Amino acid sequence: MHRFFVDAALTAGKPVALSPQESAHALRVLRLREGAQIQVLNGRELWQATLAVSGPEAAAVPVAPCPSPESATQVTLWQGTPKGDKLETVVQKGTELGMWALWPVDMARSVARGERRQDRLCRAALEAAKQSGRAHVPEVAPLRGFAQALADASGFDLIVTLWEEERAQSLSQAVGAYLAAHGRPKRVLLVVGPEGGIAPEEWEALRGAGAVSASLGMRILRTETAGLCALSVLWAALGEM
Repeated sequence: MHRFFVDAALTAGKPVALSPQESAHALRVLRLREGAQIQVLNGRELWQATLAVSGPEAAAVPVAPCPSPESATQVTLWQGTPKGDKLETVVQKGTELGMWALWPVDMARSVARGERRQDRLCRAALEAAKQSGRAHVPEVAPLRGFAQALADASGFDLIVTLWEEERAQSLSQAVGAYLAAHGRPKRVLLVVGPEGGIAPEEWEALRGAGAVSASLGMRILRTETAGLCALSVLWAALGEM
């Protein structure tokens, strides 16, 4: 099923125009015709729809909402800035795995620093959301420093730092302990360090903010792998995988 993004509210029977880019993709790339069955998402909902064509432009006519593919738990991934194009991989695969938002964060051991191509990363999130049948398009936040990210972390129910020095508690154990004590969390922050790892002083600051540390096992994962693995473990611990 082909999916398209629209920046509009969705109501049964009320046509919504596709953007010129989405119209071109539907009509010239995919060669869809009037009445084709499609799906549309607007960042909040996913709907079954039919395609309407008027000259070079296309519109979607919503038919009925689809069951929500979104989890009741919103998971934000704090990603220490990696080198090269690794961040784009994290955006794409994290979106497929149900990530709610991504925070790129410059940390003490970040090798690569500086502003990333925000438009490119947001586009990667949108395309991955369409491909994977998401209703929500994850927000890719602007690059921030460690201190700012720490200040912004105050609103989460559970903060878990994936730390290679942790030996006593796995991520699944950390999530299980939270579930036993508090029930299902509404907002979770997973903290992943850059290639150089999380500095001890950063872990102390995170712990002071209420974070717990957890291990992803005995093997050392690449930074672009760790967050994706953590998302999978978290969903399994919550019974969604």
